[in-house]
Amino acid sequence: MMDTVKAPSAIADALVWNRQPVRWLLDAVGRAVVGLLRPLVELSSLVVAVLWQSCRPLNWRRTLVHEFLRQCRLTGIGALGFIGLSGLLIGLAMVFQALYWLNLLGQGGAVGKIIVLILVREIAPLLVALIVIGRSGSVNMVELSHMRASGQVRMLEAQGLDPFLFLIVPRCLATALSMFCLTIVFILVALAAGFLVGTVAVSSDRTLLEFTNNILAAMGPGEYAIMVLKPTLAGLVITLITCTTGLSVGGPAGQIADVLPRGFVKSVLAVFLVSGTLTLLF
Repeated sequence: MMDTVKAPSAIADALVWNRQPVRWLLDAVGRAVVGLLRPLVELSSLVVAVLWQSCRPLNWRRTLVHEFLRQCRLTGIGALGFIGLSGLLIGLAMVFQALYWLNLLGQGGAVGKIIVLILVREIAPLLVALIVIGRSGSVNMVELSHMRASGQVRMLEAQGLDPFLFLIVPRCLATALSMFCLTIVFILVALAAGFLVGTVAVSSDRTLLEFTNNILAAMGPGEYAIMVLKPTLAGLVITLITCTTGLSVGGPAGQIADVLPRGFVKSVLAVFLVSGTLTLLF
């Protein structure tokens, strides 16, 4: 009689024991998915918050406008020389090679399509983003981490200033605008340098107007959308990652050195993610 009473409980224990590996597997998969999606959701919410706060006219006070102009000068104007030099080198290395080899193979009409696919869609936004990460992103991390460690962020809060509105929003908008302008400059310099060197080396009779029309004819709505969206979204993402990483310093100033590599790797991965996603969409 006792065996018949214990039989159902023994069967239930056996079923629970058999389900444990399944539960552990589901728990591990769930934790991995949540851990992967949480940074993306947080970053997307920050992007929406920046856009929302920037659309409110009452937020654009003198301090915010001054910080926005300062960041435009540091990120945009300060990087013009380096962007111009990089565009010159890319023009000599890529545009000239495309002109030379395609003309040599008798496929000169495909120059515009090749340059648009490689330079405009991929190389220009990606290289400009990497340059901005190295110049402005590192500055954001160092500056904000020092402000956090020295208590200046608490001083802003004590004065009634929102650190997100004062420190992050103008930097994001300035970097997005600067990256778009720098990308246009990069493309123009690369095309001009490649055309001039290619015309001299190949001895081609193609004029600058014909070369420009060939490039514009190869561009469609997707290329124009990418040329705008990739730099602006990358600028927003880079600034949000570097600023939040710098503000995450909660200990002494000695921890600031640990912030730079972490923020740099996160920014590079985010740029590749944004670039790949927009390439697939457009």
